Amino acid sequence: MQYGVIGAGVLGMTAALRLLERGHEVSILEAGDGVGGLAGSFEVEPGIWLEKFYHHIFRSDRRITALIEELGLGPSLRWHEPETAMQSGGRVEAFDTPGAVLRFSGLPLIDRVRLGAGVALLKAMPRSGPIQDVSARRWLTRVMGGNAWRVVWEPLLRGKFGDAADDVSMAWLWARIHDRTRQLGYIDGGFHQLYTRIASRIDERGGRLVTGFRAAAIEPQGAEISVRSADARVETFDRLISTLPAHLTLGITKDPAIDPTAGPRPPDALGAHCLILSLDRPLTGRYWIGVADRGSPFLAVVEHTAMLEPAAYGGRHLVYLGNYVPHDDRLFEETPDETLARYAPAIRGLNPAFDPSWVGKRWAFGARFAQPIVTPGFRMRIPPFETPVPNLFVASMFQVFPHDRGQNYSIELAERVVARLEGPARTTPAGAGR
Repeated sequence: MQYGVIGAGVLGMTAALRLLERGHEVSILEAGDGVGGLAGSFEVEPGIWLEKFYHHIFRSDRRITALIEELGLGPSLRWHEPETAMQSGGRVEAFDTPGAVLRFSGLPLIDRVRLGAGVALLKAMPRSGPIQDVSARRWLTRVMGGNAWRVVWEPLLRGKFGDAADDVSMAWLWARIHDRTRQLGYIDGGFHQLYTRIASRIDERGGRLVTGFRAAAIEPQGAEISVRSADARVETFDRLISTLPAHLTLGITKDPAIDPTAGPRPPDALGAHCLILSLDRPLTGRYWIGVADRGSPFLAVVEHTAMLEPAAYGGRHLVYLGNYVPHDDRLFEETPDETLARYAPAIRGLNPAFDPSWVGKRWAFGARFAQPIVTPGFRMRIPPFETPVPNLFVASMFQVFPHDRGQNYSIELAERVVARLEGPARTTPAGAGR
């Protein structure tokens, strides 16, 4: 069977690989010029790669760990225990152990105890079912107290979800806390190594990767289904899997079976933006700082080289300043210099000595639809893999609920959709199809 896959992110590439292993012909249609999607990388210098948006994996991320091992990259996967912290009230304090929570100066002792007990409860809770239709504000206020909500959770959720902060599903926050581990994994040379290895395996098995192909129309034609690009190229398949959000996929599908007024309203989503700075010295010495100060122009500070050695990046100290914003935010139009000028006062709040002269290169990357807004009742709006159009299927980050978007759950989703279409995987002899 001839399969088409729209999108060369980890979801699309994993689905393509598993279909090739089952003996099908597969073509991946990618709008950009590379692979990885939201986990894609760029060259800091020739041969030195870094993710456009900060990435690591947890010990609980078993699917991606298994894929890394399967592709022979296990020896390159290393585990670290970097320091993570929170900025609140203008102070940066460790916030990654029970002891650090109990020492946190932003709350009275009784509230620190309630906060720690609430986090322990979420870590121990095996499933999110009982809290799927409860807002995080309601649950956190009741269990951890009003002070913990106002000082810790509300600023963080408002920084990530904006005006929707009061309505975020507690199931989403449960997954964020439940899945997290102290140890963080990273591949030597970056996750770029994983995506180039998947691409090589796809090529070995006869798969096609078509870059620069921006899907503009999906056109069913009897038993087949065609995809037309923005520049009028056409690819035709027996079956098509789109990794675009379902409403975007159906929005470009030319078929009378599609009724845009039918079905649940598609989930809202925010854009992601990262300003990346190459510094000649450390900024904070901490890997991750969640910013809980209202009015901060960014949500997270991720000092990549506080976890990885600067020597791996030619001695550079690399820092991400991350944000989640509406898709029409001015961040997507600003130059890196304009964003840096606007961020500079807040950066000095992290390190009063900071001076723009520390900055060498700077880069900015944005994705306008990157973070689903997960509210109570979200599960009722998750689309199935099947669409009203025969042989057209959808699989996207909107379907990994209650877990957050991420490489691990995209891989799991890819394997689920292939199993749904093809049944359980059959054992393939080593080297077959190469």
